[in-house]
Amino acid sequence: MRLIVLDMRKYSFLLFFLCVSFSYSQVKKEKEERIPASEFPEKTRTYFNTISQDVKYLKFYREIDGNKKSYEVKFKYKREHYSVEFDTLGNLEDIEVVIKKKYIPKKAKTIIWDYFQDNFKKTILVKIQKQYVNTTTNTDKQFIQHILEKPYNKHTHFEIIAEIKTKKAHELREFTFDRHGKFEKSRQVMTSSYEHALY
Repeated sequence: MRLIVLDMRKYSFLLFFLCVSFSYSQVKKEKEERIPASEFPEKTRTYFNTISQDVKYLKFYREIDGNKKSYEVKFKYKREHYSVEFDTLGNLEDIEVVIKKKYIPKKAKTIIWDYFQDNFKKTILVKIQKQYVNTTTNTDKQFIQHILEKPYNKHTHFEIIAEIKTKKAHELREFTFDRHGKFEKSRQVMTSSYEHALY
């Protein structure tokens, strides 16, 4: 089984066309629309004021994934690429940080790689993120600030976008693993969600 890691920007054009031929089951059907900050849930609008002068590419989005609606803010802060997602009431759902393969702890990486080797003929890793969910007693605003200042603290999950090949199909899929590398779930990424999934 071949396991390959791609620079997602360099190869996104190629993968877009590969994605067109994928099958259509258990799919990620997110639609994303950029919106002004004024349309974001009211309770979250001040969350990023303290860092607004230090971030790059601060953008706000509304997302629809099937029947689920949510809001997401994306930005670059201290060389890290973040996405922070909220529900329609402004409650934090998760924080995701884009990372390179080398930053996955060795033990978790081995378990994740074993999963791909056991289940697919070929795997190309396109995007890797570590994911944080607030299970602390901190408020959402405090938790976001804590992760921004200490992004190397223990996270809860890894989310990986990968092109996989089986005997029957090529697919672009989104995989979720816990922080120890144990597989939890996956779903196919539709072409309409392709750019959103990568960026």
